[in-house]
Amino acid sequence: MYLRVSEADSLSRMNGPGFARLAPALVLLVAAAVGASPEDERLAGYATAVIERDLGLQVVSIDVRDGVARVVVEALGDQPAERVAAALTQIEGIERVEVSEQSGDGLANPAASAEEEPQEDHEPDVEPFPRVELFAPLIADPRQPRFAVSYQRYIDDEELGNVASANFGETFALLGGPVGDGRWEFGILGGVFSIFDMDAESFDLVNADYLGGLTASGRRGWLSGQVRLYHQSSHLGDEFLLRTRTNRINLSYEGVDLLASADVQPWLRIYLGGGAIFHSEPSLDPFSIQAGAEIQSPATYLDDVVRPIAALDYQSAQERHWHENLNIAAGIQLENPAISGLRLQLLLNFFTGSSPNGQFYERHIRYAGIGANLYF
Repeated sequence: MYLRVSEADSLSRMNGPGFARLAPALVLLVAAAVGASPEDERLAGYATAVIERDLGLQVVSIDVRDGVARVVVEALGDQPAERVAAALTQIEGIERVEVSEQSGDGLANPAASAEEEPQEDHEPDVEPFPRVELFAPLIADPRQPRFAVSYQRYIDDEELGNVASANFGETFALLGGPVGDGRWEFGILGGVFSIFDMDAESFDLVNADYLGGLTASGRRGWLSGQVRLYHQSSHLGDEFLLRTRTNRINLSYEGVDLLASADVQPWLRIYLGGGAIFHSEPSLDPFSIQAGAEIQSPATYLDDVVRPIAALDYQSAQERHWHENLNIAAGIQLENPAISGLRLQLLLNFFTGSSPNGQFYERHIRYAGIGANLYF
């Protein structure tokens, strides 16, 4: 529930800059008078959090109506208005953004619209550490770098039964900027993926995979894409090796993959791509494909904190004779963008296919699990 830009302008003219600063205090009265919908109020709160938390700007007033967000900030500083517009149009439900800057006399000076061409003198070609994530992480990909813990119950497996998984990692954008009507980012990724045998006396580490590399991402409207150049190596746990006398594989490889993603609906995302290994030990057949879909409910519950989600990830690799890997996940996402950018996903999942754990890549496994994924 927020002031509309036009209302903030008229109040500012009547009472000057001091009164304009009181605009947020009148939010309830104005929203009641204009009849803002609960969904518009939610979007306005979400947009405010993005502007103040991610972009470091102070919001004077904001109004969301019929997919259009009108924003007044105290001062843009070195932040280009087009960047504000680009960040907000990534919010599901906001299609166009009008940004105004409060002048010294308390009036709102129009700065930019998401439909306008970027102004070269306002937005630099290269920005360090951009805060807007262009390619969203994949919910159901077992090798998505993230902080996660899960319990997995292996089905009809000769060696493992109750398994714990502990992963950590992230993708970080280092540089970004505009390109035509879209944006680009360059960054790094890193992650560790480990599993532990819960049935062993010492809770043995079974396998740990280490992933690191470079990323290049881009987005234009509802389309986004990412290229990754990476290295992965796999290591068998010492206690597990001594106990089982399993033959260790010295597995490591470098590869590149490309994924394209489309937000075909505000609640539905699909992606498709493939990859190739160009150096490996031992020698591996190079090619692989990946596809998937994600559903994030447009409705939230319990004071806009709980959002139902579901996802499916499909992968197939030449090295595994194109056998299918399928991971299905469903659950809830806990979020509160007005306070923090953290997202916690609590998911049930089912996996069938070739093991994603490097030392066991030749084995076919099935498991059902429950876990938590944390994104910053």
